[in-house]
Amino acid sequence: MTLLNEPASFPTAMWVVARYLAASPGQRQSRGVARAVLRPASLLPADKADGDKTFDNAVRTLLDLDMVAQDGDDIVLRDEGRIESTDDYQGFTDLLRSRVLEPHRSEGVAQPGDQGPKDLVRALACFLTLDAFGAFDENALENLLREALPKHIGDPNFNDVRRNRFGYWSRALGFAAGPLLQTPSKLTLQPDCTVAVRRAARALWPGGARLAARDAIAGLLEALPVLPGGRYSLALDLRNTSPDVSSTLSFALFCGEEQGWLKFDRRSDADDEVLLVDPDRAAGTNRITHLEIMEPIDG
Repeated sequence: MTLLNEPASFPTAMWVVARYLAASPGQRQSRGVARAVLRPASLLPADKADGDKTFDNAVRTLLDLDMVAQDGDDIVLRDEGRIESTDDYQGFTDLLRSRVLEPHRSEGVAQPGDQGPKDLVRALACFLTLDAFGAFDENALENLLREALPKHIGDPNFNDVRRNRFGYWSRALGFAAGPLLQTPSKLTLQPDCTVAVRRAARALWPGGARLAARDAIAGLLEALPVLPGGRYSLALDLRNTSPDVSSTLSFALFCGEEQGWLKFDRRSDADDEVLLVDPDRAAGTNRITHLEIMEPIDG
């Protein structure tokens, strides 16, 4: 099932189902009962009650991403330990992000076809090549996909349905931010992967870890392969115009330092250094050799 087109669900609807199942970890729940609880017919117009597929689409997408298992009419949350409570939305989005980015789901991402999450992965990889210090509307996104993706993949057909869904998915997965007030006619997004980078760092390293900057960058690119320099971006032959670390990842790391969960260091005796994009410096870059994961790194 492609994630940017019908009948795939939205992350918000999927969270409602996952949250319901997380209330009884490890226990199978009747799909019919869950539908009645989460989508009571009495709250829908009479002419739409029977045709509403919001719940079924959410369950189907969760099943496709192996986040939920089904046995007959019963459904149960997989990896329930990854979602610690009914309020653990971040745990849910961490699991969702890891499922979407799993290598086997986007195998052949540079080949024609939109099976699985390939359409979303391609759109994210293109989007994250943009300048993290700017905001872009849906027309810019459509033009970017047509210009950046290899021609043999075909027209990405970034229509209104796909644009709308991309806005929801990119923000839910921690790869985009939007203005507090969206214009009513156009979707505007900033390529901001700060949340995804922070959560990936939380999963990769304990607080207090001190890492060579080059190794840390490699670890983040492996965990978040839609970033410039990651395997999906490289497979699609997308250009990274930055001298070293991409604008989007540089922005996220600077946000980490500002938020206090990351510390930069530059040692004169280090064997290697990385260049972060830094518009505030005359040279446009900031050289660092090490990163330190600070405590706490929650959130």
